[in-house]
Amino acid sequence: MTLGERLADIGQFAVRPTYAPRSMAWGGPAAAALLVLLALDLTVGLAAVKALALLGNTATGGPMPTLVESDSTLAVQWMEALLLAPVLEELLFRGWLTGRIATLKLAAWGMAAMALLIVSESLPDQYGGPLSKGTVTGMIIALIQWRRTRHSEASVPEWFVRHFHWIVWGSTLLFGAIHFGNFETLTHPLGLLVVLPQTIGGLLLAYTRTRLGLRAAIAHHFAFNAVWMAAQSAGW
Repeated sequence: MTLGERLADIGQFAVRPTYAPRSMAWGGPAAAALLVLLALDLTVGLAAVKALALLGNTATGGPMPTLVESDSTLAVQWMEALLLAPVLEELLFRGWLTGRIATLKLAAWGMAAMALLIVSESLPDQYGGPLSKGTVTGMIIALIQWRRTRHSEASVPEWFVRHFHWIVWGSTLLFGAIHFGNFETLTHPLGLLVVLPQTIGGLLLAYTRTRLGLRAAIAHHFAFNAVWMAAQSAGW
């Protein structure tokens, strides 16, 4: 595809995501497409942040919620942004967009495990500890089951293809929603828009995942976080 055709295809996907049975083979065209997606993600993300800052001052009478200050060291923050987030979030929110039955089963448990781990954090230690350990054990069992069935359960349900656009939009909204934890408590309804950059990024990552593959999506996520963290560290 030319640059114009690629941008048009991304735009069509954003309006109504379509299922792709297989991703592009890796090579020069795929690498070029990944660079276009990364540049678009960074451009749109920066524009969204600037627009939200302006909107907060004009519509709410004050700034949008700001990031919660982390107690982690800078090294841990970089590790989370460049290793944990790209790998775990892509596996959880987009790794299963192939629609294969075995992968969908693993994703269902992954979503349930995330919810259980969040719940365990709010429980007393005598309850939360066993729940979190049981959840991790269950996740390991689910991974073993996936490895056993990933070839025998490789078909894609018809309903998945038919409702693919809803599935992508839903997972994208959920991906944006989990980032609310990064910000201070909302004091105005428009504060919900604070995760708009992450939500838009999630939709672009879904395109990368379905058109270029999971490894490309992880690389896209990694590169975006690296540039964003470097820009913040430089005070841009």
